[in-house]
Amino acid sequence: MKEIFKALLTKTIAGEDTVLATIVAEIGSSPRSAGAHMLVDKNGRVCGTIGGGTVEYKSILYARNLLEKRKSGRKTYRLYRNDEEELGMLCGGNVDVYFQFIRGGDEKTISLMKECLLCLERDEDIWVFTDLTNPNDWIMALYGTNIPLKDMEMGTEDIKALARNKGVMVNLGEKRIYSDPINFAGKVFIFGGGHCARALQPVLSTTGFRCVVFDNREEFVSRELFPSAYDLVIGDYEHIDRHIDISSRDYIVIMTHAWDVVVLRQVISKNCAYIGVIGSKTKITAVKQQLKSEGVSDGFLNRINAPIGLRIRSETPEEIAISIAGEMILRRAEQRASATGKS
Repeated sequence: MKEIFKALLTKTIAGEDTVLATIVAEIGSSPRSAGAHMLVDKNGRVCGTIGGGTVEYKSILYARNLLEKRKSGRKTYRLYRNDEEELGMLCGGNVDVYFQFIRGGDEKTISLMKECLLCLERDEDIWVFTDLTNPNDWIMALYGTNIPLKDMEMGTEDIKALARNKGVMVNLGEKRIYSDPINFAGKVFIFGGGHCARALQPVLSTTGFRCVVFDNREEFVSRELFPSAYDLVIGDYEHIDRHIDISSRDYIVIMTHAWDVVVLRQVISKNCAYIGVIGSKTKITAVKQQLKSEGVSDGFLNRINAPIGLRIRSETPEEIAISIAGEMILRRAEQRASATGKS
């Protein structure tokens, strides 16, 4: 979204009309789900994707047609072979795409994009609500756990219904609002680039976590091993603050084996959203006893998720990755529910 917002801001300031294509709903199997975006100008796709293939090609043509008419639109694509739309795709589902015409020079859009980019830089929880009751007279508004809603009159219960973990279309009385989660604060710092980290990072990345892999061995933090990681860091385990900044919003996953206690000592004061350590019960007991002997409080020790992951009898790195991801998804959902007041 950051790339799309930057491109949209640049083009709008320059006075260029664009269309923002967004999947607002999907049924069954589809290449991308609700919340996928693609920005289109008079020359075609600028950035983003709503799944590639025929559906994206057709969407670009439709968006360019709307640009000529200077209007918004909405279209449902059926992703079945031999369907009347003749998309020739085998996904077996439908995607509902909203094509949002954005006028070049529009001050409200410029202001909203600037605010969104600032929130992304501050790494805040933010959603964009779009009122699609009248698709050609849409209204966008920014909401965040630290940002009050403006330009839309909405009650607390309405906001709870919209501030979800994924893109949703919600009917609020006579209004039809699409809610798009743009950013959730916090990164995942994975300490150790071994087999379990290689299995875990892709799973976490596909579920919305931004993963930073940290190791003191260059060959364990290459793009070949972690192509979808948010960042890779080669650093000294004894001085992690020299390489990364950890906040209370971040998640810590420790799987270094030899350096686990060293890393734990340094994250004690961070009050992180989640701390997990891989290892057997015997190893974890020894780690906690070592920290306790150094004066670490029981309160902190009780916050450590160790052995890490949900109890699903996992054994292989891939199974362990699923158990860890499940535990972290649960923790994230609990924290978002607390932040938004949604049970």
